[in-house]
Amino acid sequence: MDERIIQFKLEETNETVDFEVYDQIEYGGHKYLLVIEAGLEDDEEAEGVILRQIGEEDDDLIYDLIDDEQEYMMVLELFRENADEYDLDYLKED
Repeated sequence: MDERIIQFKLEETNETVDFEVYDQIEYGGHKYLLVIEAGLEDDEEAEGVILRQIGEEDDDLIYDLIDDEQEYMMVLELFRENADEYDLDYLKED
């Protein structure tokens, strides 16, 4: 498996989904990943997801979505500052 491709196991369904890691940063003692679903890398309308590492289990790292909007916006801005090869737009869901 390509080192830029990681697998996530969805707890609800036990389904595995492949994501490509576009970028990673550390902020406030936490590690964050910017990922996009594998296979959609060339789609200009593809949506990225920011995940925060919340723990480790055996050899697996555990990531989750960011619940806090202020934390999310801060991390999003840090990714924007590092973004040389991609554009980030914030889409707020209702």
